[in-house]
Formats: sequence, structure tokens, C-alpha cells
Amino acid sequence: MSGRKNTPPVARPTGLRRVIELGKDLLIVALVCSAVFLAAQTPIATHLRGWVAPEPPPAATRTSLAVNPYAIAIRNDKGLYSVSYDQAPVERAFERFSPLLGEAFSAAQLPETATRAQWQALLEAPGVCCTFQGQPPLSALSAWLGGGEDYPGEAHTLLLAWDGRQMWLAWRVGDSYFRARTSVAYQGHLADALADFSPNGAAYAYTLSDDDAYEALDPYVLISITAPQPHVYTAASPDLMADEEARSALLTALGFLSGTEGAYETADGLAVTESGDRLLVTSAGEVTFRAGDESRYPMTLERALPSAYTAAQAAWEVLDRAISPFRGEGDFILTGARQTDAGWEVTFHVMLEGVPVLTAGEGWSARFLVEGGRISEFALALRTYTATETVTTLPTPRLAAAALRSLPSRGGQLVLCYSDNRAATLTAGWMTGE
Repeated sequence: MSGRKNTPPVARPTGLRRVIELGKDLLIVALVCSAVFLAAQTPIATHLRGWVAPEPPPAATRTSLAVNPYAIAIRNDKGLYSVSYDQAPVERAFERFSPLLGEAFSAAQLPETATRAQWQALLEAPGVCCTFQGQPPLSALSAWLGGGEDYPGEAHTLLLAWDGRQMWLAWRVGDSYFRARTSVAYQGHLADALADFSPNGAAYAYTLSDDDAYEALDPYVLISITAPQPHVYTAASPDLMADEEARSALLTALGFLSGTEGAYETADGLAVTESGDRLLVTSAGEVTFRAGDESRYPMTLERALPSAYTAAQAAWEVLDRAISPFRGEGDFILTGARQTDAGWEVTFHVMLEGVPVLTAGEGWSARFLVEGGRISEFALALRTYTATETVTTLPTPRLAAAALRSLPSRGGQLVLCYSDNRAATLTAGWMTGE
């Protein structure tokens, strides 16, 4: 044992000592957690969170809003369920079938022309039918519903139905009908979704041919037993000439870095120019943009030759930015993407509680020109809509159809809409037209 040092004795903690040390440890942990929590509330932490895991841009999460229909009809072996001009139930039903519609686009074969009889047969088969405002492009409907973006054409009505042997994706534009076979499963898939809905007395106008009230209508107008009860809305526009704060918010949203200092009055409003681009605003909330030689709103390289979808997507991203400081209760809905000699003309309308809004003039609330791989022009009207507690009492669709028979413009669609003529209030009413 010689040469080996004795091991010094180690004091063993008593029970009381262990409790004290544990209390110290717990206090340290509590202080650290408190410091982390306080640090997380600071502005720099907010920026760091965005840097570590950036949130998706607003447009990426809101594009699905731009394809909501105003009417949806669901047929199963029990009968027909339909709801129109009522945002909450229409959206719930549409969300139920959106994945199936996106899958149908992805699995669809080449489309073919259909006859009126074939279209009508599919309407009477188990399936879901969506009616949109205007004629949105199929490529945008497909892409935003989760399918591909290569579908040509446009649609006012989109239908997914089972004819007993085959699933069909079909659509209608005016008196033209199209269909494409798709491999979406019916049993255990579409059939299960359809079974969630019960008939509510709705019918297509052509099935009511024994009633003279509907003889002048488009045969595929959906007729419900009861009338919608839309709210009366108030409407206001930002004075972008006098209200410098509102104008500054708009310029920031649209990426004009020079702000309002370079603004100057013209005969048409207040103009702001930057890098050759010109933005014109008015006291009535109207905004007009014209691009200069550079591209303030360019499309990415793969969009150099834009399709209807990529043009609509680019327009939507700018529109969503422009309206963000002034967003009221209305939703902008994609209603068209028409090809021009130089590119695409993309239009959007507003819907209030599921009821379309027609503005004075062309009817649209926003219009974009996508040319040369960029947005070259756009015009939009900033309006903030607020629902009142007043509900409009409307005649039933049958009474409205009977009354409209005597008008010179008889025939076509029977639609409910708001007409925005820049008045302080908006009241919905029935209209007819092609």
C-alpha cells in the first residue's frame, strides 16, 4: 500500500441538502425559460423566425379563394341537393369535393365535344356540378384545385359524374359542351362524398318544362324552393388623392419605393411615376397602372410564354397585394382569362356572401393585361363592403322568372347579383341575360 495516497473523504449530501440543490436547479430552469419567452416577443426574434422558417406569401394561401363557385348541385341516388348565393354552405360543399375535382383533372384523358343530350344525361347521373361567375380558365381551376395546369379552354359550369360505367369530367361554355374520361374512383370515393347530402327540393329549369314561368330561361338554371336572403351592404372607397396614409399603404403594397413625394396631379387623378412605370389613383379609389420599359411585375423564366393559368396566377398575386390594406368583406373571384394578340386579359369580380357583384361599366372589379412576360397594365376599383343587419326580401326564383319573361332581354341565365354603381349602399336583385 506504500506510495498510494489516501482518497480524501467525500461529503455525502443530506436529504435537506438534496432538496436545496434541486430547488436551485428548478429556479435556474425557470429563469432560462422566462428569458427565452421574453426574447421571443422582441422584434428581432420575429425577424429571426421569419428567416429560419419563412411564412408563405399571402397569395400562395389565398389563391383557392379565387375559384369559389356561386352555386353547387350534388346528385345521389336519393335525389338532388343544391345551394346557391349562400357563401358558407357553398364553400363547405365545394371544399368537400375540391380534392376529387383536382384528382379528376390530374387523371383526365383528352377532352372531346359532347352533345346536349350527353351533358344532360351526366347532370342526371350521380355527381357534383359547380357553377362559376364568368368563364374562368380550366387551367387555373385545375391548378388551384391541385391538378395540372395544362388544361385548355374555359368553363362556366364544371361537372364530375358517374354514368354507371365511367367517370366523366365535363364542362359547359354557353351552348358548347365538353367531357373527358377520368380514372377517379366512384365506389368508396365519390359515392361516399355524395352520400353526405340529402335532397332539398332543388331542380334544373328544364325539368320544370310543364311550368310556363321557366320557358324563357336557360334550361340548366338551378331553381330552389326558397329565395335567398342577401344582406344590404354599405360601400366606401378610399380617397387616394387626399388620404396620404391610404395612398402610401397602396404604394407600399405595390412596391413603389419612392412613396408619395413624387406624386403630381393630372386631369384624371394623382399620378406617381417610378422607373418609367406610372400609377394613377383617384379620389374614388380607382387605381390604374401602366408599365414602362422595365418589368416591375415580371413573370418567372418558366412563365415567359404564359398560359391562361400563369397569367391568372401573376395577376392574382399583384391584386392580392393591392387590396390587402383595404380588404373588406368581399372576395375577388377569377372570372376570365381571354387570349389577346399580345398576351392575356385577366378579369376578376367581387362576390359578397356568395353573390356576384357587377360594377358599372364592364362589370369587372379588376382587369389585368399580361404581355411580354410581365404585367403591362391593370385597372382596379378599391371598394370596402360592409354587411348591414338589413336583409333583402326577394321573390322566389319562380316569381322572378315569371316577371322577367316580359322584359325585352328575356331569356338566358337567371342570376342574383349586386349592382355597384358607386352608391353608398348595395342591394341584391334578380337579373337575366345571355
